[in-house]
Amino acid sequence: MSGLVSLCLLAAAFAAQPMALEVDRGAEEITVRFELLQPLPEAVETALSSGAEVQVRYTIRVYARRRMWWDNRIWKGAAEAKIAFDAVTGRYFCQLTVDGETTVSRELESAEAARQWLVAPPAVHIPLPPARQKAHLRVEVRAVFGSGTTWLVFPSTDGTRWVAIRLEAPREEE
Repeated sequence: MSGLVSLCLLAAAFAAQPMALEVDRGAEEITVRFELLQPLPEAVETALSSGAEVQVRYTIRVYARRRMWWDNRIWKGAAEAKIAFDAVTGRYFCQLTVDGETTVSRELESAEAARQWLVAPPAVHIPLPPARQKAHLRVEVRAVFGSGTTWLVFPSTDGTRWVAIRLEAPREEE
C-alpha cells in the first residue's frame, strides 16, 4: 500500500510546474509574464544574502505552427533579472535586460523585494513579424540559474525544465 502512495506522490511531484506562464497577444506583439514557483537554489539564496550580484536568466522561445513541417522558431532570446546590493545606500539595484538591452530598472529597499524581482520579473514584450501576427503560436520559457562545464568538455546547466503555452490564431472579425 505504501508503494502505491509513494508512486502517486512521485507522479504529483513530476506533474507540478516549475513556473507559471502567462502570455497576452496584441496586434503586433506578445507580452510574456512568468513566475518561478519552485524555490531558488541554495547558491543563489546564499549569494543574495551576502550582497553579491545575483542573476537569473529566463530563456524564451516563440514558435509559429506550420502546416506540413515542424514549427518555425520566430523569436529566441533571454530575459535576465539581475540584482546588485549597494552597501553605501543599503538598497538593491534591480535590472531586467532582454537580449542585452535594459528594459526596466528599479531600486528596492528590502532583500525580500529583491528576491521577488528575481522570482517574478516584469513582463517581456516580444514583437511579432508581420507574416506571423495571425499564426498559431507556442511560447516556451525556462529559468537558468547557472551553467558551466563538466570534465572541461560537456556543458551543464542548473535550471528548470521548459514550460510551454499555446496561443490560438486570432479570430477574423466579420
